Amino acid sequence: MKITRLRHLDDLGATQQAEGCCVPDRVKHTMSRVRAGGVSIIEALLALAISAVLLTATMVATDASFKSYANAVEQASTLTTTRMITHRLLTLIRTGVAQGPLSNAEVAAIDGASINGNEIRSPSMDLQDQQGRLIRLEYRADSHSLWMVINPGDDQQEQALLGGVTSAEFRLQRYKNDQRMLVLGRASLDMTVEADDDAILSPERKNLPSIRVVASTRPRRLD
Repeated sequence: MKITRLRHLDDLGATQQAEGCCVPDRVKHTMSRVRAGGVSIIEALLALAISAVLLTATMVATDASFKSYANAVEQASTLTTTRMITHRLLTLIRTGVAQGPLSNAEVAAIDGASINGNEIRSPSMDLQDQQGRLIRLEYRADSHSLWMVINPGDDQQEQALLGGVTSAEFRLQRYKNDQRMLVLGRASLDMTVEADDDAILSPERKNLPSIRVVASTRPRRLD
């Protein structure tokens, strides 16, 4: 065998050195080839290059994972908040004892409101709840937010309901009851919401799609 032969040559060289004899050049060359080993510079550079590529790919995948997670969290949070606010507004409208604007004069007094037949489109809506409070729901385009104003006037109380609202519109369907009074038949809310700027994961989120919500309800008390 080759290994046995090399060991024999190694032992032969050692024996000849011990006896004071010269080691043949052929034996020296064979011993040097056997003892030579390790990693060359080219192999080390190649291993470093492969490691760098793998680390870069891992960092890119990790960054994409963080951004995807942040987007999912922001989308879910925005959707949940929007649904809660929408449910609250529909409850106020459904349980209110009076709603507006319904008359032509009331519509004309609101900036951005319009009327087409019995359909009214307005950025705000007034109602009276069962406790007798006057409540105004209004969209403020300058701050991209939806607000609730209780008892509009000198002693009014304002509460921000939802931020990141890029558009919002109340659509009111009116009709005349048996007493020939204008009453609300159906109210709809159409708004588009984006993730708010003060979100916790805002540095990670990117290109979040907006959420459009269209909800409708009928008031319980029509007379």
